[in-house]
Amino acid sequence: MNLSRIANKGTSAIKKYIPGKSVKEAQAELGIAEMIKLASNENAFGAAPSSVRSIRELADQIHVYPDSQSREIRFRLAEQLGVQAAEITTGNGADGVIYNLGMAVIDQGDEIIFPRITFPIYETISRVMRGIPVYSQMSDLHIDLADISRNIGERTKLVFLCNPNNPTGDALPPEEVKAFLQSVPDHVLVVLDEAYIDFTEGESRLDSVGIFRDGMSNLFILRSFSKIYGLAGLRFGYGIGDADLVALINLIKPPFDVSILAEQAAIEALEDREFVHSTVEGCSEEKRYFYEQLDKLGLQYIRSHTNFILIDTGQDAQEVFQALLLQGIIVRAATLYSLPNHIRVTIGQHAQNERFFEALREVLTI
Repeated sequence: MNLSRIANKGTSAIKKYIPGKSVKEAQAELGIAEMIKLASNENAFGAAPSSVRSIRELADQIHVYPDSQSREIRFRLAEQLGVQAAEITTGNGADGVIYNLGMAVIDQGDEIIFPRITFPIYETISRVMRGIPVYSQMSDLHIDLADISRNIGERTKLVFLCNPNNPTGDALPPEEVKAFLQSVPDHVLVVLDEAYIDFTEGESRLDSVGIFRDGMSNLFILRSFSKIYGLAGLRFGYGIGDADLVALINLIKPPFDVSILAEQAAIEALEDREFVHSTVEGCSEEKRYFYEQLDKLGLQYIRSHTNFILIDTGQDAQEVFQALLLQGIIVRAATLYSLPNHIRVTIGQHAQNERFFEALREVLTI
């Protein structure tokens, strides 16, 4: 078969997204029984107990197709957020919503702007749909809103803005984001990816839904249940946007892309505010421990508004990753993001974090 003749030409320049190495994969490669995974920003505190119970209770229903419109979770979300159910679309994780959105709105030749260092799926869907990626430059590893504004033109269709940003963990000042959003022309859709927003506390947290409710129809907000709610293995995400845009997305999205298990677990998780609060508190406490240890080691890092920290090791990140792997610690080398000396480390439980720093100290002195 001549693949070049049948392949979508938009795939030719795509860099494959390599997820964090799984525990099973690492164990199979190295034969190490005890592995600690701090690579994929999963919730170190597990999932809401009510979500776990709901999955067990649905065991005798998995032969039935789910509600193709995910009505119950959409209505629950709408009530909690103060929007209309028709303004919410669901998907197989936030990634699934990104793909659905991209297929619905990106056309060949459209310019899509995103920061040079950010979540790579934005570039992937842009290229698959034969859009033209436009890279905004970073300012000291921080997203530069002024540079994004300078790049907006007549051919601009979308701006992807990850806030807090992955992999840096940095959150943009809310007043700066508001000013930026007010300056964006009506023909440009701003996609605000807030997969980590629940870890952002106090004055650093943008009220994006409030901005949408106040009438910004060219704003589309992405949220995920993988992080704060601990449902990464079930894959549930959603988007908030103009009802006409949501209807367009729903026109092309797969009819059963949210499973019966994912929807019910999300419904239960949404009601468990105690679990969310304890996760945020636990993560905040462990981040303080990270900062103390990193300061002692003299390593540079970005103060995080997420459940991970980007660390400049001062050495080849891939070598540090491999050395930590041999110690039974899985982290993420940030070379995928063109950061040759940085690793991204998920905040774990305290014993896991202590073990990480024991291993890191040993690796850095080799």
